Amino acid sequence: MNDEKIKIDVWSEPGIGGITWHDIIEMPADSTDEEIESAAKEAAHEHFEWGYDIVK
Repeated sequence: MNDEKIKIDVWSEPGIGGITWHDIIEMPADSTDEEIESAAKEAAHEHFEWGYDIVK
């Protein structure tokens, strides 16, 4: 079992909402690019409120 981890810096562009933020997430060292991208997107979505309305 490999317990080795890597740290990923997830960040925003300053132009998006005028806010820059950084989150450090840890992933298993053998994570694929797809797994890293998915985790980074999940972390980024935690910084934005969103919703939808049904228009009739």
